[in-house]
Amino acid sequence: MMAFWPYICLAVLAACLIWLAVVDLRTGYLPDPLQAVLALSGMAVAIIGSPIGISWQAALIGAALNGGVFWALRWLVSRLKGREAMGFGDVKLVAAGGLWLGPWALPYIMAAGGILTLLGAGVASAVARKALWRGEMPLGPGLAAGILGTFIGALTKASWLMLAP
Repeated sequence: MMAFWPYICLAVLAACLIWLAVVDLRTGYLPDPLQAVLALSGMAVAIIGSPIGISWQAALIGAALNGGVFWALRWLVSRLKGREAMGFGDVKLVAAGGLWLGPWALPYIMAAGGILTLLGAGVASAVARKALWRGEMPLGPGLAAGILGTFIGALTKASWLMLAP
């Protein structure tokens, strides 16, 4: 059973994140029930024994740090733009990602999320032959890919990835 644990964790994480990304792309919304499944499964994995070595304490710190940074970023950018700049679902998604990845994963999630969101908007704009980034772009799929990619990197022990101090 334990030999399959990393694959079970990866399958649960991937299923939750893909489901959330598809819903966000279709609706522009990251539903709380799906976010709860992602968060609860992340905490359960940390308690049972994370295959990437994240303790339950690091998981809680990761959720608080990720959520706090994204909440502050959402608040700041919304104030600067004079309107809501990021949905609260994105904040919850990144906090749930912290439960899976701990506090040191945030730079990887943010970098991948931003780059992949911009690339996705660029590809969609090229296909549609009009600039789609002038409207709203769902950030959830990019963040989900960043969380999943970071987890896979940790599972495969990627040399560039540092999830512990």
